[in-house]
Amino acid sequence: MELQPGQTAVITGGGSGIGREIALAFAREGLHIVVSDIDQARAQAVADEAAALGVRSLAVEVDTGDAASVEALADAAYAAFGAVNVLCNNAGILQMGPIMEASQDDWEWLFRVNLWGVLNGVRTFVPRMRAQGSPAHVVNTSSLSGVFAVRNLGVYTAAKYGVVAISETMKIELDDIGVSVLCPGPTPSQITQEMRGTVGDAPASSSLNLGQRDAAVVAQCVIDGIKADRFYLFSHSTGQGPTEARFNAMLDGFAVAP
Repeated sequence: MELQPGQTAVITGGGSGIGREIALAFAREGLHIVVSDIDQARAQAVADEAAALGVRSLAVEVDTGDAASVEALADAAYAAFGAVNVLCNNAGILQMGPIMEASQDDWEWLFRVNLWGVLNGVRTFVPRMRAQGSPAHVVNTSSLSGVFAVRNLGVYTAAKYGVVAISETMKIELDDIGVSVLCPGPTPSQITQEMRGTVGDAPASSSLNLGQRDAAVVAQCVIDGIKADRFYLFSHSTGQGPTEARFNAMLDGFAVAP
C-alpha cells in the first residue's frame, strides 16, 4: 500500500515504546495520527509530538480489552478524519514465569489485551475500512514469541501465537485490505515495567541471545512492510535460527508420518 500525506493511522498502545515510534514514523510520512492508550496522558504526549511534525492528531484513552471502548475509538477516529487507512493493533502486556505457575487470573489478564485486544480492533475497524472505499492496511503486533516458544513466556507466547494465526487467516480471507503481522524481539518498552509474574530460574530469553533493537528500528520495519505489502514483519534477524529450528522439527515429524 502506498502511504500518502493526508491518510490516517490508528495505533493502539501508542503512548510508549514501539507504539509511540510507529505513530511518529507515520507522522513523518504525513499521515494524520490517532494515538490510543490506556493512559490518556501518555497518548496525549505522543499526539502532541505528532502534531509538531505538521499533521493532525488525536489522543484517545482506550482499554483494548473492552469491545465498547474500541468501538468508541473507531467512532472518534472516523468523526475526526472520515477514514482510517492504517490500523496498528499494537497494545500489549507481559506475564513472565513458568507456565505451570501462572494463575487463571494471569491468563485472563494477558489474553484480554494481547489476544482480545487484537480481535476487538479487527472486528471493529475492518468492516468500516472495507466500506470506506480507500486503501487500507492492518498491522497486528505479535512477537518472536509468536513464532517459537521461549522459556518463562508461556502465557505470553500462547496469546502471540494466536495473533499470528488470526493474521494469517485474515491474509487468506481479505482480498481488499492489506494485512501484516509484526513480530519484534526484545525492545525497550513500557511493557516490562508493567508486567506480572516472576522470571523463575532463568531470564526469559537469556539462552537465545536475541539482542535488543531500538523501537524506532521496529517502527521503520512497519513503514517499509506496509509499502511493500509484506506479511511477516521481523525486526530482529537473530530470531531466524530459533524459527528454523521450530519448523525443521515440524518437518521431521512429517517425515515419519504415515
